[in-house]
Amino acid sequence: MKDIKHNIQKLLNLYKSKKLAEAESFNKKLLRDNSKVVFLYNVLGLILTDQKKIDEAINCYKEGIQIDPKYAMIYNNLGSLYKRKNDYEEAERLFKKSIKLDKNIVEPYNNLGDLFITLNDYKKSISYFKKAIEINPKFSIGQYNLAIVYKNIGKFEEAKKLLNNAILLNKNFFTAHRTLSDLIKYKKNEKHMNILKNIYDDEKIPLDEKTEIAFSLGKASDDMKKYDDAFKYFSKGNELRNKKISFSINNEKNEFNKIKDIFNRDFVKNLSSSNILESKVIFIVGMPRSGTTLVEQIVSSHPKVYGGDELYFLPSLVNTYFDDLNKIKHNNKETINKIAKEYISNVNKVSNNSKIITDKLPINFKWIGLIKLILPNSKIIHCTRSAKDTCLSIFKNYFTNPRLNFAYDLNNLLEFYNLYHSLMIHWKNTIPGFVYDVNYEKLIFNPKEEINNILQTCKLDWSDKCLEFYRNKRLIKTASDTQARKKIYKGSINSWKNYEIFMKKFFTKLPN
Repeated sequence: MKDIKHNIQKLLNLYKSKKLAEAESFNKKLLRDNSKVVFLYNVLGLILTDQKKIDEAINCYKEGIQIDPKYAMIYNNLGSLYKRKNDYEEAERLFKKSIKLDKNIVEPYNNLGDLFITLNDYKKSISYFKKAIEINPKFSIGQYNLAIVYKNIGKFEEAKKLLNNAILLNKNFFTAHRTLSDLIKYKKNEKHMNILKNIYDDEKIPLDEKTEIAFSLGKASDDMKKYDDAFKYFSKGNELRNKKISFSINNEKNEFNKIKDIFNRDFVKNLSSSNILESKVIFIVGMPRSGTTLVEQIVSSHPKVYGGDELYFLPSLVNTYFDDLNKIKHNNKETINKIAKEYISNVNKVSNNSKIITDKLPINFKWIGLIKLILPNSKIIHCTRSAKDTCLSIFKNYFTNPRLNFAYDLNNLLEFYNLYHSLMIHWKNTIPGFVYDVNYEKLIFNPKEEINNILQTCKLDWSDKCLEFYRNKRLIKTASDTQARKKIYKGSINSWKNYEIFMKKFFTKLPN
């Protein structure tokens, strides 16, 4: 192939069009005739990554480094893959190697900023995002990422300024608009409300690209108590989001039923637990929007506890070791110990080896039986809230986590809630005494008594700091980060009543 420039452009067009299988085949064909062109290894690595062929992508990048050890961007992209594999030290080394080779590319600085968010080191995260913006003041993604850190640590005014900067650089940065809407209490004639409406009404922008704008308008209308408009926008946002994601409620039913079948009374009675007997981890589980972030903020305000936020280690280990869930039945002591050690090792990486850490991934309620198997002395706090308020709050929110794809269709959402409710009853019956329930409404109306009960359950002594949780400046990386910075408030209790006229027929499907 003589016309390499023409063919590279053809390759890039295939990649940008997401014709990944065709792009991969063409890229490999180009490499056969141009094996010394490092750029081709870099592009192939990206194509393989988008197809989730992670190990192949890593090998491809390494081949490229052998061809040209001074090609900075390939180290950056390789670092991103090691971060995905939770090898944070190697990821950091590779990002810094990329910077050493070329100090003027923003990507490795940006990726280091993101890495240190994962490691809950917001000071380093801020410094790297600032460096990326310093190199390129028009780097809107850097402006946005720095805004997210400030939002996560409660510096809302700084976050607003950066989000507005990002939007000035890219007026159709819809995620920045949605994030900004979280920080605004909308009133009549709010400037940003008019901007959102203009974007939503712009016929030049395809409707399916306006998903986040629809959620933003829903939030703004809700602030102004225009519930008819809010429901209309939330419904449209969910409809558009549902078209873009993949979800099968039948697959969920099958998984829930299989979990119940595996962790039956006899199996649980004869569990061969791991040898990891330390009570290091406090799991906080429940449906999204059930108060899990508030409870973690309270518990992590205790001087002895490190707030880990939403950690994906447990679901990742399930995928790695139990691609077929039936394998759990045939576990052996060696495998269980290995999983337990791997989980603890990952937790230590993000918590600076703290003695006690919270893992607040709500969906871990699925794996309570497995937690009992691998970490029998851990604590599990289960957050409950009015089913109607919980489901309404989910309906009103845009989530980036694909594990929450049940959220964007009301029928799927309510069916999923019932699956969750049934599974929690199953855990209570099969592993009695292992799960402690915290009711959101009781916590709001009687905080001191309920917080004391939580601390006693976790075998922690009383600390006044837990009552002043809103002063805790740790990173909060969830949709509830703004609410968890406030003192206890009652405004969200029975909020479903504002939407009762629209939701009444759906609410009949919920458990009593």
